[in-house]
Amino acid sequence: MDSGYCYSFPATRGMQAGKPFYIAMCPMRIIPKIFIFDGEEVPPQLRAQRKLNTQRVPEISKYLVEKPTDYVLSALTAS
Repeated sequence: MDSGYCYSFPATRGMQAGKPFYIAMCPMRIIPKIFIFDGEEVPPQLRAQRKLNTQRVPEISKYLVEKPTDYVLSALTAS
């Protein structure tokens, strides 16, 4: 289905573990228009916001130090 709309977002190229990655940002008001979310498809435990577990910080930092060219960090996402 072609709605005739076109969105353009600024993007930034960065490096993570020596590999390129890209970040694109868009206004929050656009998200419901471009991402269709059916709450029934995703169980509540997978869509709930989580607080930072500060006890995991040493484990994460050790992971980053031990794998300087092969780590992967997940994105922060809002929906």
